[in-house]
Amino acid sequence: MDKKHIVKSAMLSISLALISQFAFSDVTAPAGIKSKGQLTFCSDLENPPAEGIADDGKTPSGVAVDVMNALGPLMGVKTRIDNYQFSGIFAALDTGKCDAVVASVAKTPERSERYGLIDYWSVKSGLLVVKGNPLHLDKFEDLSGRRVAALLGSSNEARVKQIGNKLVSEGKAGITLVSLNSYVAAFHDLLLGRADAMVGDSVVLNYYMSKAPNKFQTADMHVPPKTWVIVTLKNNNEVRQALQSALDELNTSGEMKKIVSKWGIEKGVELCSSSAQCG
Repeated sequence: MDKKHIVKSAMLSISLALISQFAFSDVTAPAGIKSKGQLTFCSDLENPPAEGIADDGKTPSGVAVDVMNALGPLMGVKTRIDNYQFSGIFAALDTGKCDAVVASVAKTPERSERYGLIDYWSVKSGLLVVKGNPLHLDKFEDLSGRRVAALLGSSNEARVKQIGNKLVSEGKAGITLVSLNSYVAAFHDLLLGRADAMVGDSVVLNYYMSKAPNKFQTADMHVPPKTWVIVTLKNNNEVRQALQSALDELNTSGEMKKIVSKWGIEKGVELCSSSAQCG
């Protein structure tokens, strides 16, 4: 089956169980979603621990996957998750392939202008570097003359590119940016020594550091945290409002905190809601 159309019956079974759990939710599903009987997300399932694939090689798994699986049932419908590469995920939303995108998407002015955004987490940006940080990569400017692996289309890729251009304009060595379609590929480049560092958010970096704790460490960058968002079409206020209400209910009930704690990332994440906005 085509990668971008992965929909697993196991996930629908989970959704049915959650619908029973959240049977008394006050969230109303938009008419279009209610008629379909499912809330469809586009995601990039190559970014564990947020969005990934279970050990069976087919079932979506991750902390953000757990959030998606909870949001549909809060509206009284199933959750469906379709898999896309990050570089094509917004085109999928634009052409109606899904109701919303959840793929570790950072909030930016450009995305705010074009889409409807719902804040759900705030995370720090950083680098994964060799243990002991022998190259002394303590800020993005220290990447001058270095090779950096990044996720294609991500806000961190754009940030490194911007800083690299600034360094060149100042007469310094630029940054060689290696943009790849997944964090799995970016980590592989770092592991093989084809990159001096891997740029990403704290959730992703801590996950990959755990894969080789004696070889790598994280280095937080001195930049404001990023807010991760659920993305909807700009003019689809009904879907956006329903998702915001469902997200607020997840936070109010304590379910969101349980999900984050289950995956051990609570130290790297600030939860966002209508009453606790992340910016």
